[in-house]
Amino acid sequence: MAKKDAAFRAETASRTFEAAASAHHGGDRAAARRLYRKVLKIQPHHQRALRLSALLAHESGELNEAERLLNAAARHAPAADTGALEDLGLLFLQTGRQEKAETVLRKAVDIQPRSLPALSRLGSTLLTCGRGSEAAEVFARAEEIAADDPQIRYGLAHALLESKLFEEAIAASDRALELSKDDPRVLTIKGVALKELGRLDDAEQTLARSISLDAGDINALLHLGRVRLERENLSGAIQSFGQAAALAPELATIQSQLANAHAAAGDPGKAVTICDEFLESNPTSAALLLVKSLALRDAGREQEADELLGQSSLIRTKKIKAPARYGSIERFNSALEKMIRGHHSLARTHTNRATRHGIQTGSLSVDPPPEMSAFLNLLDGEVRALISELKADGLGGHPWVQHAPTQWDTNSWAVILNDQGYQLSHIHPEAWMSAVYYVAIPEDGMGPGHGEDGWLEFGQLSDQLFAKSPQRMRSVQPEPGLLVMFPSFSFHRTKPFTSTGQRISISFDVFARP
Repeated sequence: MAKKDAAFRAETASRTFEAAASAHHGGDRAAARRLYRKVLKIQPHHQRALRLSALLAHESGELNEAERLLNAAARHAPAADTGALEDLGLLFLQTGRQEKAETVLRKAVDIQPRSLPALSRLGSTLLTCGRGSEAAEVFARAEEIAADDPQIRYGLAHALLESKLFEEAIAASDRALELSKDDPRVLTIKGVALKELGRLDDAEQTLARSISLDAGDINALLHLGRVRLERENLSGAIQSFGQAAALAPELATIQSQLANAHAAAGDPGKAVTICDEFLESNPTSAALLLVKSLALRDAGREQEADELLGQSSLIRTKKIKAPARYGSIERFNSALEKMIRGHHSLARTHTNRATRHGIQTGSLSVDPPPEMSAFLNLLDGEVRALISELKADGLGGHPWVQHAPTQWDTNSWAVILNDQGYQLSHIHPEAWMSAVYYVAIPEDGMGPGHGEDGWLEFGQLSDQLFAKSPQRMRSVQPEPGLLVMFPSFSFHRTKPFTSTGQRISISFDVFARP
């Protein structure tokens, strides 16, 4: 009797599942949801019902429910079935939880080393984390399994580009184009790699071909504009950036490049106008504030440029006091150093970051250890004090201060620089404020007699921006316990140094909370 009852329930679950899947495929989500629930009431561990119910929840924006269903599917999956883990990894990736995505996808790869979905999604996750070298290794493994898969070849080319292996990226792009000769995404990757190698004629032709196949590819238009700017084809650069701006007028990167191209073409006034129009609705946009300051200087309005850039007024340094539980700044720094050196993400290679001859962690603000929690609380107070201090100093009318957030989120990471270590000049265009705190410096390479080796320098532009006039520079000498806070539109770099020791710092970005 029990066997007949079990068989009847299995048959009922099977028929109900088929009806649910049919309703789902036909777009009747309400019926599909009801029928999937009926299946799971009969067979709570029904794998396909759990996974498709999760897909339905995901499609409906019910992300917590999708995660719950996929976790249930993963717990009760047969030992060799990694489908639920792969789906869970994709969900985490799409919702910005890369570390969780990496964890479950690595587990899937451990179970099924030849699973293309697991490898492909793991490679994509590593790319979003800026770990191009690791992503390239994963995609190369996938290519050995499925050499005729265009998505895998595209992923490998992308990862090699992010790893700054430009010749290899071109070779991988050519292999991908053998399978799909008109794939604009691959052509864009090849064009960017050609640009980085200085092969500007080939880069322009390749990017132009990509755009001819997909006129809405903003990334290709942006890079074509940069190639043309480098070739001093200024009208062509303005045309490319203008076309991109028409497609995505809300993107600060494009508007700043368009403004900068006008300045390069000898019309800084037009550049200022473009910046001002964007800043009306985005008053703290780092990219536009920076380009506006450059254009003002090129227009001969140096005082306005200096006031806007604020190197002498907005950049602030402060020796902090250790949290009471640590007693002294030396003990606090020692605890921070131990935490950094033991952090699980430290050994990773972030190939799209500015660090050279050094390593850095992933985010320290996600599940922060006690030492980091103490520092984040301290930083929160310092940010509030800074805003009050700037207003008290008469700077409340500066757009960066005037539109300072009242609530914010913080991201942080640590950087360890070795001998010959440095950081390229860069800005943090998505943030409102940035900061760096010095945990330790090498005594033998950054003390008296070593000039400004290892110092923090503000003002040096990247090679993607044009400026006719010389820029103002400011340098800050690092010392343990020093906190430097500055607008995120300030170009900054670490000067190279020679030392047997290491320079350890923690960087922060402060983002206005929506």
